[in-house]
Amino acid sequence: MSEPTRPLSIRLTTKDIDHLTERARRISGTPTGVARELILSGLTDGDPFTQAERLLKIERRLAAVSQNVLTAIQSSTGTHDTLMRIETMFEQLLHALAGQSPEGSEAHV
Repeated sequence: MSEPTRPLSIRLTTKDIDHLTERARRISGTPTGVARELILSGLTDGDPFTQAERLLKIERRLAAVSQNVLTAIQSSTGTHDTLMRIETMFEQLLHALAGQSPEGSEAHV
């Protein structure tokens, strides 16, 4: 389990915030997330072992998120396929109750 966190407030110039926001946009992140990673990487004091641990932790998180996205996509696709089958069956039922063939012509009874 990860350690509990606490909020930290910092003040930056508008120019620095704009630079941070641009950097976040380039990597599809948030300014807060980019600032957090920059601060944490600065706290490692250039220790390659600590930096490697952070990168592995980030990689594991990305893998977990990627797996969750794939699962959601597969679930959505399965739900869509099921919905399409139910819709087709419902249309066939309506045609049968109306005494029509699926193409719209009268059924021969």
